[in-house]
Amino acid sequence: MITSVYAKAGIHDPRLRDAFRVCRRLARQRYPHLADCMRVLPAEVTLGMSALGATFMRIDDLTDYGAGSAEERIRRASAWITALEEDVERGDSTDPVRKAMVHLTHALDFPVDSIRPLNERMTRDAARAAPGTWQEWTQYQRPILGPCLAALDWVASRLGAPLTISAGHTEAMIDMMLGLQLVDDLTDLAEDLDNDYVKLPLEALNACGLTAQNLLERRWTPATAQLMRSTTERARALLHPDEPAIDWTFTSAVFMGAFRRLAMVQLRQVEEAGAAILAQPLTLPYATRQRILLPTRAKAALIWKLSPFTRGALSAPAPPQHRAPADLLARHSAPLIPVLPPPPHSSGARPPALNDTQLPRHVAIIMDGNGRWAADHALPRAEGHRAGAEALHDVVHGALEIGLPYLTVYTFSTENWNRSSAEVKAILDVVRDNVADQKLFDLDLRFCWSGVPDGLPKDLVEGLQERERTTRHRTKLTLTVCINYGGRSELAIAAQSLAQAAVAGRVNPVSINQHTLASHLPLPDLPDVDLLWRTGGEQRTSNFLPWQSIYAELHFTPAHWPDIDRRDLWQAITTYTQRQRRYGTARTETDTQIPAPRKNELHTT
Repeated sequence: MITSVYAKAGIHDPRLRDAFRVCRRLARQRYPHLADCMRVLPAEVTLGMSALGATFMRIDDLTDYGAGSAEERIRRASAWITALEEDVERGDSTDPVRKAMVHLTHALDFPVDSIRPLNERMTRDAARAAPGTWQEWTQYQRPILGPCLAALDWVASRLGAPLTISAGHTEAMIDMMLGLQLVDDLTDLAEDLDNDYVKLPLEALNACGLTAQNLLERRWTPATAQLMRSTTERARALLHPDEPAIDWTFTSAVFMGAFRRLAMVQLRQVEEAGAAILAQPLTLPYATRQRILLPTRAKAALIWKLSPFTRGALSAPAPPQHRAPADLLARHSAPLIPVLPPPPHSSGARPPALNDTQLPRHVAIIMDGNGRWAADHALPRAEGHRAGAEALHDVVHGALEIGLPYLTVYTFSTENWNRSSAEVKAILDVVRDNVADQKLFDLDLRFCWSGVPDGLPKDLVEGLQERERTTRHRTKLTLTVCINYGGRSELAIAAQSLAQAAVAGRVNPVSINQHTLASHLPLPDLPDVDLLWRTGGEQRTSNFLPWQSIYAELHFTPAHWPDIDRRDLWQAITTYTQRQRRYGTARTETDTQIPAPRKNELHTT
């Protein structure tokens, strides 16, 4: 990279340039494919990502490899992070990787204190323990890949080239990163075996009649060949996500697209390697990588040249007195707390057998009919809200059982303040009681609150925020509860945030589009709604998630919310699976509408 690029990026200190060169060299040596893919991005973004990537690589190497026990390797990695934190406070470092990272932290206000929690999630590598199942492999990788992506996006966004800015985009990219990670596990198999480490799940080995010891002995057998075939097939499937679900930014399209093209060629290399894959790591030749990436690099360079891009963004100000929030990676940083499985339904009903490709990613529910249910049963309206809370618990249990990733419920709208003060108090009391009830939070769910604190009791706001904090590491189900929420209000908040960013010079008004606005929503990573379900017989959306529900399938049912249980959720999801989602395309002759089974037709034990 020529000197003028460092000058354009605002990096004039020769020692600092040398530090960034070390980071780029480390990336090329350790992950040449990643280094090649970063070159399709603007030079400033490449420099920033190189510093961050070198930091992750240094921590990973200290944790994963080297002499000593697992505890000793963990201590070495922790000591390196402590030195980084101290260097950031001091404003300089003698270590080249930390020096570049100190500069990046001050230039972009990067929350360096978010790196230690990521290291804590990587400590299983130090133990060199193989995961038992593919599910365990995924549950281990996602909380690492998510923070890495968030950190890279933080850097890229502040340099004018965001990776993930549309709702649901982060999750879709993490899914693809799982495929890239699996390719890396395959191509680095020999290196891992050198360190007596088997990263592939025991489930995959056992399905082929193998054990971890068989792999460590490096004997090429028909069973080993079968393992390579089945694992490459899984990786290839992960690298082909549902395209309509991903609203690519240009940055992520060229970056992840380049990465995916290289990965697909690597999979062919794995398939052709045979026994050689057990002897030495596989790397694509330099000429092959350049041949694959050259067209993308040329096209990207032209577009970046024609697009507005802020130069000099890596010119660091004086070290700020107040660092950026420490919760960049907060949802992944809390200690792992044991979770309980959802209790079974009293009838013995089990969820329908649906695979992940059939399930909606995000179901949103307008829980309507509490008051009318109470009137039908000659009870005070407050009792209807309490019964509705019990129904929600059972629906959450059903969401966990069927494997739904996201569930969002409309609990209290900004318009609900127009109800009588007695009913408002009753609703908020029910919310407070349920936030305090530990039973729901013993489950493997991440709790999120969407809404504004204005007007809510202080203790309730604190309780909601505390539940967000203590469940932020959970990965199976994200339960978003909309309390004091209004869809138009949410859009107004996003517009206000975007206007402030434009005034501050962080956003170019000329480049504002739908993705930019989405990135300023209160919950920017909340995926688009696939299925919007309203109970109680009304057929309207009532100012609920207007931005996220643009392509949602609508489902209206007559039963009041307190009469709902998990079987109704499963029936709604089954109905969804029979619909043809076209995203604005024309209907075809093959489109069909198959009625969903009734509640009593669902699977029972």
